[in-house]
This record gives sequence, structure tokens and C-alpha cells, in this order.
Amino acid sequence: MEEPFLLREDELVPVKTTWQRSQLTVELKEVGRIAAPMATVTIAQYLLPVISVMVAGHKSELQLSGVALATSFTNVSGFSIMYGLVGALETLCGQAYGAKEYEKLGTYTYSAIASNIPICFFISIIWIYMDKLLIFLGQDPDISRVAGSYAFWLIPALFGHAIVIPLTRFLLTQGLVVPLLYCAVTTLLFHIPACWTLVSVFGLGSNGAALAISVSFLFYAVILACYMRFSTSCEKTRAFVSGDFVSCVKQFFHYGVPSAAMLCLEWWLFEMLILSSGLLPNPKLETSVLSICLTTSTLHYVISSGVAAAVSTRVANNLGAGSPQVARVSILAGLCLWLIESVFFSTLLFTCRNIVGYTFSNSKEVVDYVADLSPLLCLSFILDGFTAVLNGVARGSGWQHIGAWNNVVAYYLVGAPVGLYLAFRCEFNGKGLWCGVVVGSAVQAIILAIVTSSMNWKEQAEKARKRIISNEGKEENNL
Repeated sequence: MEEPFLLREDELVPVKTTWQRSQLTVELKEVGRIAAPMATVTIAQYLLPVISVMVAGHKSELQLSGVALATSFTNVSGFSIMYGLVGALETLCGQAYGAKEYEKLGTYTYSAIASNIPICFFISIIWIYMDKLLIFLGQDPDISRVAGSYAFWLIPALFGHAIVIPLTRFLLTQGLVVPLLYCAVTTLLFHIPACWTLVSVFGLGSNGAALAISVSFLFYAVILACYMRFSTSCEKTRAFVSGDFVSCVKQFFHYGVPSAAMLCLEWWLFEMLILSSGLLPNPKLETSVLSICLTTSTLHYVISSGVAAAVSTRVANNLGAGSPQVARVSILAGLCLWLIESVFFSTLLFTCRNIVGYTFSNSKEVVDYVADLSPLLCLSFILDGFTAVLNGVARGSGWQHIGAWNNVVAYYLVGAPVGLYLAFRCEFNGKGLWCGVVVGSAVQAIILAIVTSSMNWKEQAEKARKRIISNEGKEENNL
């Protein structure tokens, strides 16, 4: 029996145990170099469906309702799963790049795409029969039919996601964020006229809006694939090692399933929040206000996700390279950026709390309610940014399973019960539901902070090197 792989002291990159100011400055620059473009990339991806909803929504109230319902359902049942699973590549590709096992990046990426495609077929079956499912669940038949038709034309976008998201992680983990930025912005500029043409010129309505998303994501996949295939920057990393393919698929699901659980559990909770608001007194007001709060929070989270992606990449690269102390400095740099952006945007929101609501509604009642919830929303900004960064650390390190269990405890065992109790028993209504979200985020932040601060980073570096360099290709426990 072979001896277990261990990282010897002389294999570690020599780094001083004390965090020197110069080290932190270097990591701040590196994290910032990745975070700013990635925030823009995430915003561009986020705006693709938003633009379609805006264009379709101007046609009729029925189409707006159907598109909104379909967007919520497809996010929960499809897109969240795609985004979550590919979090495994932040561990595998990031650590492989740090370990200079360049050929494994391509194999991991191809295995992710090959694994995602069959899943898309299963999800597509649900989307094809979405209208019947929604009617069975008690939704309005007319709205359900619009939603079902919208979801059907959105199926190609699901397959586009199955390619785009792995390729995005493939480039991200190599620090190739500028090409990602160009591709994302190009796709967004392509999507705007495509959506307008299909909806207004060809008169396809909501179906045209969904088709525009599908065409845009397929276009996105093509330009990313072309860059990967022809760019000299990917010359070493786009290789495919057929002998490693099966073991790479196993590793992808080993880290992808808990990574998907991390994202989906949190994403689904917010969808449940909107559904619960419909059961409150004056459901129209409560749903409108909580939807505004959720949209505002999501827009801020996009920026935090850029910082989280940067931290995930730097942590994974440094662990793969056998530099655990530098990985710790990367975490500190990410937290510094989190503090700056969260304080800035929280202050901005609180200062503008009396006018933010007018961005979404002309109703004085809605605007005043949004202003009343703004202090809680500011607190969410701070907590969500903090947890986003530490979730990035989890993905970069390979302990997604801890993040998944943390979300179960924080949101479903603590946050959701507190929110429902405050909303329905204490009659705090929408404010009570959002208080539950804040409590859940606080619990999540505390647990992640304890885990991160108590982590043995030298051991994590050893496991990262074993995970990538070992020729056995066997799955191993993270911790």
C-alpha cells in the first residue's frame, strides 16, 4: 500500500509567518485586478434576463406576470443548479493552475460541460410541462400558459449556461478576466438589439424575450469557446487528457453537489420569501416591497460576487502552489475590499432611502415602506458581502460541504423560523420576514468566520496538492 501523499516543508513556498504590509498590498492589487472585471461580468450576465423581462413587460400586464413567474421557476429549477455545480471548478481548476498541472484545467472543464448536458435534458422535461405543473399548484391558468411558453423558449439558454459557466470558471481560475469582460459586454450589446427585434419587430412578445436570452447565451458560448480554442493564453490549459476524464467527472460531482447545495439553498430561501409575502395582510404591498428589497440586495450581491470570485481564485491558486500563508493574506485582502464596498453602498442606500423606492414604483405607500426597511437592507448588504467572500474561500479551498450544511442551519433551522414567527405571530409582516433573512445571514457569517479562522491552512495546502498532483485520481475527504 502506498504511503499517503504529504506536502513536505521544503515543498512549501517560503513565506514569512507575519503578514507584512507589502504582502497585503500585493494581494490587494491581485484581488482587485480580478474582482473589478468579474463584478462587471456578473452584472452583464445578470442583465440579460432583466432586459428581456423589461422589454416583455411593456407589452401587457399578463406577459409581465407570466415572465416573472417563469423567471422565478426557471431560476429555482435550472439556472441555480447550473451555477452551483460549476463551483467545483473553482476548487479543481484553481488549485490545478496553482500546482502548474495546466493540462488538467481543460480536462476538468470538459468534464463539467459533459456532466452538465445530461442534467439539462432532465431539467428541460420539467420546463416543457411547466404550465401544467403551475396550474396543478394553483396558479392562474392564463399566467401559467404564458410562463410555460416562456420557459420552453428558454431551454436553449439552459444548454448555453452549461457551456458558458464552466468556460467562465476555466478562464477565471487562470486570472484571464479581461477576455471574460470583453466577451460578457459583447454579449450584452448583442442581446439588447436582439431582444428588441424579436419582441417588437417580429411581434413574438414574451416568447421573443426568452428566445433572445437563448440566442444570446449560445452566442456567448461560441465566443468563449473560440477564445479558449484559439488564444495563446490557453495554449497549455485547453488540453484534454482522456485517461483522467472519468476521475475528473467523479471529482466534479464530489465538489459540485455540495457547491450547488450552498448556492441553491440560499437562492431558494429568497424565492420562498416572496411566496410567503403573498400570504400576509395586504399581499400586493408586501410582495411589491419585498421584491424591491430582493432586487436591490441582488444588485449589490453581484458586486460582492466579484470580490468572492477573486478571493476564491487567489486562495485556490495559492493552495495549489503550496503557499498556505499567501492564501491567508488573500482572504484578508478580500475582506478589506468587502469592508470598503459594503460600507460605501450601505451608506449610499441609507442616505437615499427616501427616494430609492421611486426607482421601482410611484406609490407613496411603497416608497415609504422601502425607506422603513432600508436599515435592515443596509445590514443585509454588510452581512451578504461578508458571507459571499467566505463562501468564495470555501469554494477555493474545497470545503463546500461545510458551506452547504452551514446554509441549512443558518437559513432553514434559524433564519426562516425566526422570519415566519416575526411576520405571522408578531405581525411584523414583511419587515419580520426580512428580519429572518438578516438573522440567517448573521448566523451564516458567524459560522463561516469561525471555520475560516480555525482552519489549518498548511493541511489544506497539502490536501490541495494531493487532490491535483496525485495520479490515483481517487476522491478524498476535504477535512
